[in-house]
Amino acid sequence: MADTADTVEQAGESGAGDLLRDIFARQASLGRYYHASRPDGFYSLPPLAQCTMWTRAIIHECCELDNELGWKPWKNGPDLEANRTARLMETADILHFLVQLALDQGFSADDLYAAYVQKNAENRRRQQSDPRYHPAGHSSDGGATSAAET
Repeated sequence: MADTADTVEQAGESGAGDLLRDIFARQASLGRYYHASRPDGFYSLPPLAQCTMWTRAIIHECCELDNELGWKPWKNGPDLEANRTARLMETADILHFLVQLALDQGFSADDLYAAYVQKNAENRRRQQSDPRYHPAGHSSDGGATSAAET
């Protein structure tokens, strides 16, 4: 049986890459629009000078998502089904700023996808090589173990 991550990776090579390219193209177009409509505004700064603003925007959007997730243990948590749309929009805001950050550093959708795949494989290898991360009844390669192996 194929590893789920391998199946996702194979499926992503055609469809997800196209969606990521579309997101990058839409964000680049939005950035050009902002620059054209506000020639003396923030988007007129050199791209690398904007990066700190994008990282701060990402942090603040993550805080807004945190609020929607009810991170405060001393309060009753929100109804996560009721605020699903708000959580989705905060996640989209994070993606918006992340993609602009990537664009301003000169990274393409293909660059980000390739880096993600590389880091995903590295993280998987790290987990598989550490016995503390092996779920009971599974071997380090993701398959089920026999009783003799456990």
